[in-house]
Amino acid sequence: MFSFSWAIGSGDNCKGGMRHKVTLNQVIAMLEEIAQKSGAVTLDIINGSEIGPQNLQVQTEKGYFIIFLGEDDGEDYNVRTYTNYSADSKQVDILGQIWDLGLVCTDFDIVKKIFREFIERGDVSEDLLS
Repeated sequence: MFSFSWAIGSGDNCKGGMRHKVTLNQVIAMLEEIAQKSGAVTLDIINGSEIGPQNLQVQTEKGYFIIFLGEDDGEDYNVRTYTNYSADSKQVDILGQIWDLGLVCTDFDIVKKIFREFIERGDVSEDLLS
């Protein structure tokens, strides 16, 4: 089971929410909404193993997506991210943070695939997030 939280927009115009039961369709619908605007979506595994993936988050603005998968390996807490190997050395602002384009996804289908995989498997393959 997952805890699902979201924020649409930023600053004074931000609205959000949280629920503990969520379907893939609800998550995809929220991803589609923030992709058109800006915001963040987070899935936290509830009552899962203490070792392994713990949560998945995407932050987006202007068609740029930064994706994080947090996992505990028993000794450390690690964060896996999307890597854009074809990106140049430019930087982009996403919700007030500056990111190298090498960490930014611009393909919304990949974002949906990552969230689908996380919901279905409780993890994301390392070819998507390393």
